[in-house]
Amino acid sequence: MKRIYPLAFCASLVTLGACSDDDDDTVVVEDPAPVELSYIRVIHASSDAPLVNVNANGAQLLADVDYAMSSGLIEVNAASYDISVDAILADGSTTMVLDAALTTEDQMEYTAVALGNVGDQTLSLKLITNPMDDIAAGYARVQVLHATPSVGLVDVYVTAPNDDISSMSPTLSANYMDNSDQLSVAAGDYQIRITAAGMKDVVYDSGTVALADMGDYLISAIPNTGAGMAPVMLHVALPDDQVMLYDVNSGADIRVVHAVADAPEVDVFLDGGAVPAVNMLAFSGFTGYVNIPAGAHTVTVAADADNSVVVIDNAAFELETSMSYSAFAVGSLTDTMIEPLILMEQTRRVATEAKLTVLHSAYSAPEVDIYLTESSDISAATPALTAVPFKASSGSLSIAPGNYTISVTVAGTKTVAIGPLDVTLEANGLYSVAAVDNMGGGAPFGVILMDDFVAM
Repeated sequence: MKRIYPLAFCASLVTLGACSDDDDDTVVVEDPAPVELSYIRVIHASSDAPLVNVNANGAQLLADVDYAMSSGLIEVNAASYDISVDAILADGSTTMVLDAALTTEDQMEYTAVALGNVGDQTLSLKLITNPMDDIAAGYARVQVLHATPSVGLVDVYVTAPNDDISSMSPTLSANYMDNSDQLSVAAGDYQIRITAAGMKDVVYDSGTVALADMGDYLISAIPNTGAGMAPVMLHVALPDDQVMLYDVNSGADIRVVHAVADAPEVDVFLDGGAVPAVNMLAFSGFTGYVNIPAGAHTVTVAADADNSVVVIDNAAFELETSMSYSAFAVGSLTDTMIEPLILMEQTRRVATEAKLTVLHSAYSAPEVDIYLTESSDISAATPALTAVPFKASSGSLSIAPGNYTISVTVAGTKTVAIGPLDVTLEANGLYSVAAVDNMGGGAPFGVILMDDFVAM
């Protein structure tokens, strides 16, 4: 996210007055009028919306604001502002999706939260107004917003860590778009738990959270777009920063992809286990996502026919909480060059665009250029990706929905080595393609299509 400050932050007025024409002329300097300042913060909490720009009185205030991002508090002159939010489409164009009039007052804080969904046209702007009051030493200030449209009335418990909530009354109850008052609590360690209204089954658990002395926290329960079963994750907006609090039980999601063209069916073992986590996975095959604990792990890959034939032996990797990953086995059995390739995946779906990821996992192929065109004719086309080496991933690309042809050439040439492959990329879709060797190794090269990919 880029911050842009087009607004005047201060103004002063100096008046000079001549009293007479003699040598005793004096200059009178009037005190400047006091400057009235207020503070604006913007939070992107719409889980299916693209990046956005935020404008004030027609000038860009913030650029490239992604989901679950906060601007922090921006100091501006107390005045009237026309606030608008422009969605950034995959082709680079923008369209206004939200607008509101805002009159700010001196020493007041205004938080504008974009929430709801683009897909069902429920996108809206929630405005929270608070005075810029001091926080007493030894205390923290906390305010809570329910910003998840798919979740109804909930109870929120803010307790000491590991307190039994079975006989407690909730700290507060909230429905979608409700926000609490600002609550003053003693600084220290707490645990935040959320249940359905009137129930005690916890659907979100923060674990132990430290609230700092004189800390100022706006905590929004926003839709969980990561791993785990919790319907929400907590976005914590600070005056100059932000923190994400994922459910402690989120774990991480991981899938396994067999991309070694000259290797037989394999079994995959996690963390030294005797029973395979994945059994009889053949070349070009892949699993669905499986949730496992976040943190440090090892993976061992052995031939399915004889587990004593190990091609990847206790390779270490680490998974972050709430993130999603693909674990590719890449390389060549013939050259004894098989290794794991762990890639973090972006699985959030966006209503206005398709998300496309391309991986070069063809062991025998040189660097390649990748074309995404409207037809199979690439003679005058510019590649979407150039000089992509073995094991390199494009990351998640934002693509305008439509019909495309994918062509892969040796870098710097127009000779197609993979494709042309006709595909349809739909809005809200996730698509992954991995270039691989032919069965047994070498050319002609092929692809593994994953996620929502459907070849036409």
